[in-house]
Formats: sequence, C-alpha cells, structure tokens
Amino acid sequence: MQVAMMLYEGFRLLEVTGPMDVFHEANRLSGAMLYEQHLVGPSPGPVACSNGVAVGTTESLLDVRTSFDIVVVPGSPAVGAGREHCELVDWLRDAGSRVRRLASVSNGAFLIARAGLADHRALTMHRRDAQRLSTEFPLVHVISHQSYLKDGNLYSSRGVSDGIRVALALVREDLGEEFARGVTQSLSRQRSWPKCS
Repeated sequence: MQVAMMLYEGFRLLEVTGPMDVFHEANRLSGAMLYEQHLVGPSPGPVACSNGVAVGTTESLLDVRTSFDIVVVPGSPAVGAGREHCELVDWLRDAGSRVRRLASVSNGAFLIARAGLADHRALTMHRRDAQRLSTEFPLVHVISHQSYLKDGNLYSSRGVSDGIRVALALVREDLGEEFARGVTQSLSRQRSWPKCS
C-alpha cells in the first residue's frame, strides 16, 4: 500500500507521526513493507510544522508519480478561510477522487472540503471547528460527537489520538481485527515510560 502524508506550512506534526507510527508498526509486526509511506510537500525540500520543526519531504506535489492507496491530511493550529495551501487543495481536487482511501485528522478536513471531496458526505472534527466548517461548506454533513468517522472511502477524526484510531481502522480493514489489536498492544507497550529512581 502506498501511503501519502500530506505536509504543508504549519501542519501539526503529531497528526502525521501518530498515523505513521501505526503503519510502521504494522510493517514491523508483519515482517513486510505492507505500507510504504511518503511525505509529500508542496515543493521539494523541508516543510515547517506548527512547532517550528522542519520535516523533509520524500516527494513534492510538483513531481509526485505514485498512485496512492491512502492519503492522510493532517490539521494545523490555524487553518483559516481563503486561499491558503492552494497547491495541496488543487492536488487533492485532482487526485483525491482516485485515491482508494482519504483521511483527515482534525481540521485537515477543511482542506478536503475545499477540494470538494466532502460534498454530501459526513466529516467529524473537534467541536471548536465544526460550526465554522458547517458554515463555510454547507454541503458537508458535519458531526462533532464521534472520535472518528467513515463515509465510504472518506475517513475523518477529531484530533491527534483519533488520527491514530483512524490509522488503526485502516489497518483493521486490511489485515483484520486480531492484527490491528496486536499493533495497538505493541504501540501501548512502547509508550510505557521507565520510573525514575
């Protein structure tokens, strides 16, 4: 499976690394490269996330040649109205309809809605942004009380931990409940911190 993590100026890093860890752990536990991950930015070179860290891209929207099975669009502390991130929205408008599965994390849903990929479909997001999404995109059915949601091939989640749940749901669809449970357990063990003496 070819997985694209879409990067743009000001994206929230945890909303990329959380799902990436899920797919990486699925690869590790299976002993195979089931999910080949790509960091796709607006142009070649590093992209600054919201905390100031610059993340290197593996591909840019200008030269992407891969046909992706999964595209994940993270959110940002401030996704405003208007024309920001036009390159990504244009790319999503063109390629998004051909992607097998498209997922947003938190207010990354705005970028998917701007691309017209959520019209007459349901998206979930945090309630602080839900009213604005409803107002700006009246054709989108906005739900804020579910942690993550699937509507056909469109997946959405409210925030960082829910983005991880979406990635686990995708793994569950591909590899089954038992395997996804193993990924969850493995990631939970890795998050255990040693006690300080």
